[in-house]
Amino acid sequence: MVYITRRAMLAASALVATPAFADPPSLTWRTLAPGLDHGQARIASRIGDRQLHIARIDPAHFRFHLLTAAGTHSARKTARQWAQQNQCVAAINAAMFRPNGLPVGFAKADGHIIQPQRNSDRSMFVFDAESARLLDLSGDTFAESEHDNALQGIRMISSEGRNVWSQQPRSWSIAALASTSDGRILFLHARSPLSVHDFIAAIQSLPLNLASAMYLEGGPEATLYLNAGGAEIERVGSYETGFNENDDNVAAWPLPNVIGVVPRS
Repeated sequence: MVYITRRAMLAASALVATPAFADPPSLTWRTLAPGLDHGQARIASRIGDRQLHIARIDPAHFRFHLLTAAGTHSARKTARQWAQQNQCVAAINAAMFRPNGLPVGFAKADGHIIQPQRNSDRSMFVFDAESARLLDLSGDTFAESEHDNALQGIRMISSEGRNVWSQQPRSWSIAALASTSDGRILFLHARSPLSVHDFIAAIQSLPLNLASAMYLEGGPEATLYLNAGGAEIERVGSYETGFNENDDNVAAWPLPNVIGVVPRS
């Protein structure tokens, strides 16, 4: 993970910008289980399969867990391994992480604070026994004592619906998390590289009813895993400007932290 380099790129790009992509691409859905859908759409990228994959999750049917090797004796695992060992139907990167595996921003799992330091990032995913919400810390309040689980990350779309990233020449594979106006949570993954600004513009052009969105990870580490309804889908990243400028990676990288999704009993 080229954390310091990528972090500097992201910080320099998190400025207000306006969406492009006036002509929305088609979006298709299939239901994998009650409350869990898999969506696909084509995106405008210069290399790769140009596919956006989406897991649409209803918190009324599923719970979210922050699965982490940080501070434990667990080893890093691929998203597939994390999911299989924890009976998850879906898993995605739990934001960026430090060289020691700790999340970059604040993180709390099942009442235990994993990473106590809050930074300037303006998104906070909070998920408890009965609910899951993506907060915009520019306006929403967050008190760590009020939530059993929380994960801080970089804001992509504000609560007012603004694309808050300026354009940049760099691009990479992207994993992201979003919330919808009807309370669902989306896991999003694009293997084909886009600038973050263009990725946001692409998802805003789709009929997703987006309320807000948070950046999770980029490059070869960006991973989305789904296993439900007889379908198993593993999407891994590859391209990253200045690090891995090709579409050749086919192996899922081990991750220290993922967000896992399990059915409610």
